[in-house]
Amino acid sequence: MIKLCKILISILICTTGCSTAYTVHVNGFSELDQPIRDKTSIYVTVDPNSQNPIFDKEIKAKIEMLLKSHGYIPAPNIEQADYRLAFHVGLDSHRVTGYTPLHRPFIGFHDRYWGDYSFGYTSYVPYFDTLYDQWLVMKVFVPDRADASQAGKVVWIGEVMTDTSVADLRHVVNYLLIAGFEYFGVDTKRQMALTISPDDPRIIRISSFR
Repeated sequence: MIKLCKILISILICTTGCSTAYTVHVNGFSELDQPIRDKTSIYVTVDPNSQNPIFDKEIKAKIEMLLKSHGYIPAPNIEQADYRLAFHVGLDSHRVTGYTPLHRPFIGFHDRYWGDYSFGYTSYVPYFDTLYDQWLVMKVFVPDRADASQAGKVVWIGEVMTDTSVADLRHVVNYLLIAGFEYFGVDTKRQMALTISPDDPRIIRISSFR
């Protein structure tokens, strides 16, 4: 019976964790008077101190693809850019606990005088799971033309986050990017929530992008 309990718990956790869609939360903060105009040139930078520069280069390429699809122009260098875009991604984990119902099999029999009888009951067993907060932060700067070595003034910050049992940031970052660009350059005034499924054409495109 204990073995059966473990199997049922594993099935339940997989069912709830292996979600077919992600709910992504987005917050946009802006000092711009209006959203960034179409045809604006934007240079995407990679953190020189990144712990995984290869992964960051993949993300940069996807951001440039999204810039193009939203009507912006990825700049080849900072000198030709109206704005500079920097980004950071990360993953934090936390444990969750709870109880799941375990339905015992019903035992039934028929009595010729009193009719049908059945007996069964439900018990609750504890489970433990690990959830992952996966996040993306994008910042847009106005370059300092007088001193190219300076970061410039930040004019927009986009914070994107989802909470999931999937620890694969390389996969989940696609959902974060799609959600973040829905409000790119916009002051959202409050946290927005988007539910994005894996069969969304935008996800299919960015997932296959190399």
